[in-house]
Amino acid sequence: MPSITRRPPRSDEDRTAVRARLLATTQRLLTEGVGFTELGVQRIAAEAKVARSSFYVHFRDKSELLLLLATSLKQKSFDIVSRWQSEREADWEGLARAYEDVLTLYRENAAVLRAINEAATYDPAVRAAWNAQLGRFHRTVADRLRADQRAGLLGPDVDPEIGARVVVFGGFAVLSQHIADGDAADDAAVAREVALAHWHGTFRRPAVP
Repeated sequence: MPSITRRPPRSDEDRTAVRARLLATTQRLLTEGVGFTELGVQRIAAEAKVARSSFYVHFRDKSELLLLLATSLKQKSFDIVSRWQSEREADWEGLARAYEDVLTLYRENAAVLRAINEAATYDPAVRAAWNAQLGRFHRTVADRLRADQRAGLLGPDVDPEIGARVVVFGGFAVLSQHIADGDAADDAAVAREVALAHWHGTFRRPAVP
């Protein structure tokens, strides 16, 4: 009876390498201008030099892969803004620097951001997951506003939940639109205007009679 040679199971290191290759390949293709809607699993797998079946070992579909790229992007931007919030003497100038750093990050990952915005228009799961990522920012900003109210730095007439929504969702809309259509030379000016609007309009808004 002929012997059967079994392939040894892939190690965790092998799996991690394949997963990383699929992620890097997808980001490269998006950066090269391939639209996310047109980008199929077969092409991702072929470009990454893995079997199509191997793709599904790591990801349920291409949307799940995209969301992993998006989660990494959001975590980095969250870390940038969190550093500003943790500063002892946080002010609008520090917030402007943080927003400028976020714009730099978004420019480096513009293709992923574009793909997320594209997929969110027709994929409810992508839209819900992306909004959940923004929701994390919302909770952090709302907590900051409540803390500032307790410290007497912000008037009681500011609604922390609504104010945080304006800062997070409004700010993201402006920054992402600037990445899509604006000039990189204007990044500092855009960051400054958004920071001033958020600082004086929400974080340190004077009490309204």
